[in-house]
Amino acid sequence: MAKNNPGDILTGDWNPIIGCQKCSLGCRKCWYLDALFPWLKRLGKIPTDVQPSAAHVFENRMASAYLRSKNGIVGVCQHGDLFWDEVSDETIHRILDIIEETAATMRRVPNYVLWTKRPQRMANILCARYPQGTPNYLACAVSIENQALADERLTHLLRINTTRIAVLEPILGRVDLQAYLAELHWVIVGSETGGDDARTLDLEWVRHIRDQAVGAGLPFFIKQLNTDHGKKTIRELDGHHWDEFPDGFNK
Repeated sequence: MAKNNPGDILTGDWNPIIGCQKCSLGCRKCWYLDALFPWLKRLGKIPTDVQPSAAHVFENRMASAYLRSKNGIVGVCQHGDLFWDEVSDETIHRILDIIEETAATMRRVPNYVLWTKRPQRMANILCARYPQGTPNYLACAVSIENQALADERLTHLLRINTTRIAVLEPILGRVDLQAYLAELHWVIVGSETGGDDARTLDLEWVRHIRDQAVGAGLPFFIKQLNTDHGKKTIRELDGHHWDEFPDGFNK
């Protein structure tokens, strides 16, 4: 479980919809499309007629009662991308409605993380729905793989008045975050995983990001460095484990 995995930032997840499509370099070895989806299908947890490249709604999960059991840091729609263009605006707003309804009934509200590779649509929807800023229990995370995608995706993330998380996973090159650090709240780094052909990261890329985050006073988290292609999980950098969370985020 995510809660017991020291390399996972989440306590758990909520997947009322599933489905996605590979859209950039970091999707080459997608853990969901290539591994988790076929495994869940074999277990009978996904209907046999559902394809990974189609958005599928689990109506039984689209309820506050289903979400209320989740706590800590909850990833929303981790088995896909909530802001994929195959997911309707209506479905996205239904999910946000359920989060709001659930939060209103809980004494200790979790942190709900919306995590995407499609931040332009996320920004368009959330800025229109929450013109004064998202509720404090909502955070927005954007996956970044290289400098070009950092510049493209973070520009949209910074449009949203929210807790902003930059997730450099898989990091595929040197990335400079200096222009964005003042408006970020958390920086996370991870290598590509998925077997012997996973691309190896350069530890200097990670050191550069670490030094920038630390210099800006931002919490920094390493999910995995995986320099031996998955044969052993490596999370230590220069003799230190980086397991920092923003204030108010409790796994």
